[in-house]
Amino acid sequence: MCDGRPVVCVDLNGVLDAYTGWRGPEHWDPPRDGAESFLRSLRDHGFRVVIFTTRWAADARRWLDEHGLGSYVDEVTDRKPAAHVFVDDRAVCFRGDFDATLSDVLSFTAHWE
Repeated sequence: MCDGRPVVCVDLNGVLDAYTGWRGPEHWDPPRDGAESFLRSLRDHGFRVVIFTTRWAADARRWLDEHGLGSYVDEVTDRKPAAHVFVDDRAVCFRGDFDATLSDVLSFTAHWE
């Protein structure tokens, strides 16, 4: 649902949670320190907050609610929505230079690896 606010799409695993790697669908890591403040600040700055995850949306929503984060989130999806910006622990930003992007891809490691 588009309401005119710019969308910030935030990954759940590795950004909002203290991700330690995939351990099966029943395992959920706790929130990372500062996650609530980060989401609240996005909302306070006028963004529509969309959580992007490969997990089932209902399970992700339950995790958000259990940890007091759900009230800052407008939507949870497993589809890549149009957004002003994406916050992801597995991202390389393309800035118009393929050689630099290839170098970034080849040297990439997630912060939790």
